[in-house]
Amino acid sequence: MTDLYESNIKINDIYLDTFNNTDISKHLGNWIHNIDDLNKQFLCAEPFEHVVIDNFLNNDYAEKIAPLFPDDLSKWHKYCNPIEVKYAYDNINVLPGDLKDYFYIMSSSQFIDIVKSVTNIADLEYDPYLHGAGLHRHTNHGKLDIHLDYEKHPYSGKERRINIILFLSKDWKEEWNGASELWDKDVSKCVQKTHIKFNRAIIFKTNDISWHGMPDKITCPENTYRSTLAYYYVSPLCSKKDDTAYRMKASYTKRPQDTYDDNKSELFKIRANRRITQDDLAKYCPTWSVND
Repeated sequence: MTDLYESNIKINDIYLDTFNNTDISKHLGNWIHNIDDLNKQFLCAEPFEHVVIDNFLNNDYAEKIAPLFPDDLSKWHKYCNPIEVKYAYDNINVLPGDLKDYFYIMSSSQFIDIVKSVTNIADLEYDPYLHGAGLHRHTNHGKLDIHLDYEKHPYSGKERRINIILFLSKDWKEEWNGASELWDKDVSKCVQKTHIKFNRAIIFKTNDISWHGMPDKITCPENTYRSTLAYYYVSPLCSKKDDTAYRMKASYTKRPQDTYDDNKSELFKIRANRRITQDDLAKYCPTWSVND
């Protein structure tokens, strides 16, 4: 393992051991006593395997961690382009203890066993790098076009298998948009829309047909945020592909109702390989504004 890879590790093994050796159930909602039913829902869901769980965390714990998001967005990773407008933060070990602990609870062997039982994926592992995971915030004008997630982990070489997105916004209004949309394999229609509700989580499988996103621009008031905690599980590679065929970055696409745009299509191609830069914006959409 190179020094670069080691420097990107977020989960500390020694600290994680404290969660592997304690009962984490006190932090979770009562759904953990209903695993068989959730497993059936997950396996039978359309357009691909998923399940929505309300009261995902013990409510006291959810109430405790929701206000702990860092307020200074200048310290977050910023994505601001026609495909994605959002903020992301993954430096979890400088977060307040209760919020940091969420990622260790999700990484614990006890919780992984629960997710295995819900999803029927026996070889799930936590990702010590939390690559792409962490705290996410969307402000007014935020969006995330329909996409498939990266497939092969850039550091571990493992395959991304399961996403868990936890909503921690309070008093969110549906008319502000921001719901998580799951689309069919042909990206011809939205099949499932999960609206934002405090302490609601969606667990879903990631693969070659798991098109998802929140493509309608958020219209919430200023200083209001779509706040989520994102956690992803991996496994040894299970997709049988040529090594160059694995997605290393997210793959974006347009919806049927979206007008075709040559320049935006170029941004889709760029984003499949790297982040979009200001130079890219200057070249392909110099007049674009987040207010468009």
